[in-house]
Amino acid sequence: MKKSFFRILPAVILFLAAIVVLGGCVKKENKNPLKNTEWKLINFVDVANNTKKTPEPDSEKCYILKFLEKGDSLTAVSSTNNFIGTYTIDTQTHYILITNFCGTKIKELYDGILYVKSLITVNKYTIDKDILKLYYNDNKNYLEFKRR
Repeated sequence: MKKSFFRILPAVILFLAAIVVLGGCVKKENKNPLKNTEWKLINFVDVANNTKKTPEPDSEKCYILKFLEKGDSLTAVSSTNNFIGTYTIDTQTHYILITNFCGTKIKELYDGILYVKSLITVNKYTIDKDILKLYYNDNKNYLEFKRR
């Protein structure tokens, strides 16, 4: 009995060591909560003054932001234009940066220019249920979106 125990013991120790080592190598996936989502802008928010402004024109076709399923790409619709771009996100710090943002060049209407300028300067995001906030201007302002 003692001999078989001492023969098995090194195998058991090696097996347990392998579990510990391989368990430490498992990569924790930092899941992107924006991937494959679509959002509609509902407010421009001024944090300091605690004011909200509904974007104009108030149309279901305007002020849409889509984070695509493949890669780190996005599309956006302003008051009159369509855009594509890429983004970088850090889910630990809630950092976001939109880059390579380009699109059509039809004259923007109403809040279209503010929307585009705000999108290209965002640097932080928060998601609370179906509300996405994209912060810009040193977190003094944010774009408030509702999930579609």
